[in-house]
Amino acid sequence: MMEENDVEIKKIHGLVWTPVRTKPRREKKLAEYCSTHSAPFYLPLKKSVRRYQRRTVEFMIPMFPGYVFCALDDSTYSKIVQCGAIVYRVKMTPELEKGLIDDLVALRDFEKMTREAEIVVRPEILEGVRVKVRSGPLRGVCGVVEKRDDGVMLSVGVEILGQSVSTKLDIEDVELEE
Repeated sequence: MMEENDVEIKKIHGLVWTPVRTKPRREKKLAEYCSTHSAPFYLPLKKSVRRYQRRTVEFMIPMFPGYVFCALDDSTYSKIVQCGAIVYRVKMTPELEKGLIDDLVALRDFEKMTREAEIVVRPEILEGVRVKVRSGPLRGVCGVVEKRDDGVMLSVGVEILGQSVSTKLDIEDVELEE
């Protein structure tokens, strides 16, 4: 399976960089098909870590689920649509393409910079919000977020036996309380 594509993201004569909408969970299949058929593409990936009872699994997932960015003309699109993973392509104008290319270049730089780090975006977890611990020794315990550090660690106040205790937890170990 292809984890990284080294195609240079720039204006290619006769081709238009276009976001292509895929069927659910088919982004890597389309990327592999494009690679096999020499169609320039970019699939931005991020590291994802899942913790199970006794093991931790790391894998790469798409940053934008359901989208692969391809440099296409009509004949190239006709060729790659045969893979069966495409829903549609977004219509592009030259102005939109220029903006997309600039965004993809910046995104690629960001992706390379953070390739080794897990990117966690949890804007809903803020100070004062009630959360439930979903893994680790405090699994199932509810508390209030007291502090959020660097977007990765939390200090959560937990009420046990009528007392408040604070502990640092990984943001992936908590979820909003229902």
